[in-house]
Amino acid sequence: MAAGTSPESVIVDPSGRFAYVANSNSNNVSTYTINASTGALTEVGTAVATFSVPVSVTVDPSGRFAYVANDGSGNVTTYSINASTGALTQVGSATAAGIRPSSVTVDPAGRFVYVTNLQDNNTSVLGINLSTGALTAVGAAVTAGTSPSSVTVDSSGRFAYVTNSGSGNVSTFTINASTGALTEVGTAVAAGALPNSVTTTGSVE
Repeated sequence: MAAGTSPESVIVDPSGRFAYVANSNSNNVSTYTINASTGALTEVGTAVATFSVPVSVTVDPSGRFAYVANDGSGNVTTYSINASTGALTQVGSATAAGIRPSSVTVDPAGRFVYVTNLQDNNTSVLGINLSTGALTAVGAAVTAGTSPSSVTVDSSGRFAYVTNSGSGNVSTFTINASTGALTEVGTAVAAGALPNSVTTTGSVE
């Protein structure tokens, strides 16, 4: 199935009905429906414009909102998702992140967005308006390793993990349940050269 130019990231919504692809060189996001029997994709309308160099896309746990990190413009775009068709509609203006945002994820409660900023060497925390999906910065971005490239949150919502491609390691953070703020736990753990992505399976007990 064709996407845009230089597709960088793909996510499936929580219902398993829709897939979204960030196309970094065509500055847009493609939307697809998923055939429940075969898994085959069918494009929904035309790709939706983003800002410059979209590299990462995620969907909140409710399936109502999608977020796209735009590497070239240093911000995150918010979209509402049509529950019937999966189509995206931009919500308000893009929200500033840092220099070269490289990865975006949402916590399991759908209250906070986390964005790694590759060139700023930090991770931004953004609060989600539960009615509109709009984002607001929560405190200062947190610094850990060099060139953070990917961020994920465990299913309990208590911990976040960030790969640092420049320093070749993974940072662990606790998440403040009230504010979403991150606090680093211990020292970063060594990984291989240029770690570029991280995920978790289940919750950490």
